[in-house]
Amino acid sequence: MRHDEVVALSISLLTRMVSTPSLSGHEAGVAELMSGLLIQLDPSEMRQLGNSVVAVWRGPEPGPTLLLCSHLDTVAPASGWTRDPFSATFEHGRLYGLGTNDAGASVVSMIGAIASLPPLQRGAIILCLAAEEELGSNGFMAIEPELPRYDAAIFGEPTAMGVAAEMRGAMRLVMRSRGMAAHASRPWEGRNAIDSFISDMAKIRGIPLSDDSPWGGATIEPTIIQGGSSANQLPDCITTTLDIRTTHARNNSWILERLWQDGVEHEIVANRRKPMRSPADHPLMKAILGLESRIEPCVFNGTCDMAFSSAPSVVLGPGHSSRSHTADEYIELKEIAEAIKTYAAVIEAYLSAQERQTYAAA
Repeated sequence: MRHDEVVALSISLLTRMVSTPSLSGHEAGVAELMSGLLIQLDPSEMRQLGNSVVAVWRGPEPGPTLLLCSHLDTVAPASGWTRDPFSATFEHGRLYGLGTNDAGASVVSMIGAIASLPPLQRGAIILCLAAEEELGSNGFMAIEPELPRYDAAIFGEPTAMGVAAEMRGAMRLVMRSRGMAAHASRPWEGRNAIDSFISDMAKIRGIPLSDDSPWGGATIEPTIIQGGSSANQLPDCITTTLDIRTTHARNNSWILERLWQDGVEHEIVANRRKPMRSPADHPLMKAILGLESRIEPCVFNGTCDMAFSSAPSVVLGPGHSSRSHTADEYIELKEIAEAIKTYAAVIEAYLSAQERQTYAAA
């Protein structure tokens, strides 16, 4: 199939995705759409796991297995849309619609790249179109153990086709700063929990979070503070939600250990996303950075399903993160055309590499 035909097919598919609402947890319609299309690309294996769709193409010769993964779900439309978010609109070389940038363009570009390739001669490609990446727990994290094993992975998120080989982890904790209630006119009879909160925050700000990561270190930020029930009573407890972003050197376990050592009382609410870092000399990174159409390294500030990958992985996809979750979300049509070429070139370069003698079994 010619490149222009693949691009047209991919753009047409994206318009159908936009008109098939796929909020997190409600991706059944778009999963059916994808299954119907992918079967036409003659995969060696295809199945649906919940609302996620998985297809595998295998070559006759042994070789590396590459996972391509992006997500089918979207967030709810933000306020301020001037167009129908569920109706694809073409204007000035752009396609507007909910999920076009995050991450529909990655989905259709990965499919377009596979469609543009000649039949595989060695190795394998796994395409995972995951549900519930934005919200929920039944997406890639849940199905990853059921996938065929893979040697490397590319996760499609908007990076302007820059490659991110490192991603921060994330945790959410509730900190409890305790006191003892008393009438505000007799504060000596109690202990103000706000003072404990100030002390706990001083301990947190004293944790050495700096490192040599692209972000300069981990972060611990209070985002929701609750406490007190009466204007004339000392509060006995202040609860604070902490948003924590971790790095390879200041990882989830390291942060939790420091909080425990410093005596900061906390409860873990979410601790599933660990920091990821792929070695610069991995064959996938060599394949990407060795292309003639140069791909620049970039910093990916969000988190994605790469957190649950079991192999060296990168984030690479069309679009810009600044457009994600915004009103009038869009993708440039030329970005899809570029992404298809780039994904196809990376797939061919990686699967043809001869560096390894043993591979994961797809």
